[in-house]
Amino acid sequence: MEFTKVLSLRQSNRAFTDDPLTEAQIDALLAAANAAPTCMGRFERLHLTVVQDKAVLDELNAMFQKTVGDPAACPTYGAPALIFVSNSLEDEEIIYGANASCVMENMLLAAVDQGLAGVYLFGVSQALQGQERVAQLLQLPEGFRTVSAIAVGHPAQPLEPRPLTLDKIATNRV
Repeated sequence: MEFTKVLSLRQSNRAFTDDPLTEAQIDALLAAANAAPTCMGRFERLHLTVVQDKAVLDELNAMFQKTVGDPAACPTYGAPALIFVSNSLEDEEIIYGANASCVMENMLLAAVDQGLAGVYLFGVSQALQGQERVAQLLQLPEGFRTVSAIAVGHPAQPLEPRPLTLDKIATNRV
């Protein structure tokens, strides 16, 4: 897909079909993650976890609901897959946040290119961060913590392109 079309279709999507992702689609998202710029190219300080098991997704939703005290919350929006980005505890907060953001955006753009949609789930990961059960469910390596995640799947409604504009971010040219 043409890059400007990908940009115009990339948006936070919060309604998904139940259709699972194919291995090729997951591989395309992971390849995009591996192409992201990272601090000093230290990819060994990042870890990705793809969650497609419905029981694990349900448990993560329930843990989030309990943590935030909202039994109606559905932070994964019914997406058939979540991809968590975790980072080594060795990195400073600003570094792991920047690395995760680059990885997430690459995956979100790749999702659109694959005919999928996604949403950045920073709050989910932060609410569950440090919980031992989450580390067990995600099979995180020792010394890693979740930083953020995306929910990804087939959009319930077709994505409509948005105009690319210059007016959302205040800009000055020097």
